[in-house]
Amino acid sequence: MPYGYYLPYIADSDQPYWQYPDGQLPNPKKNPAGTIPKGSHLFLQRPPDTLGTHQSAYLYGIGRILVKIGGFRPAPASPTNC
Repeated sequence: MPYGYYLPYIADSDQPYWQYPDGQLPNPKKNPAGTIPKGSHLFLQRPPDTLGTHQSAYLYGIGRILVKIGGFRPAPASPTNC
């Protein structure tokens, strides 16, 4: 996972995503690159806020993507062995 993507979130329903390769800005007005299935995990770059409509994220197997804010919830904490 690239540095900076550390907030685990889960898709509440099937959600579209847009890809943006390194060095290119994403354009959410173009057709989505694919769909994130309900229950899938991804990692956000920063906590979602009400100022923006889209968020940079990282999805294993795909890489850096752009997602709409509002279709995701924080992932529950995972148990760790102390």
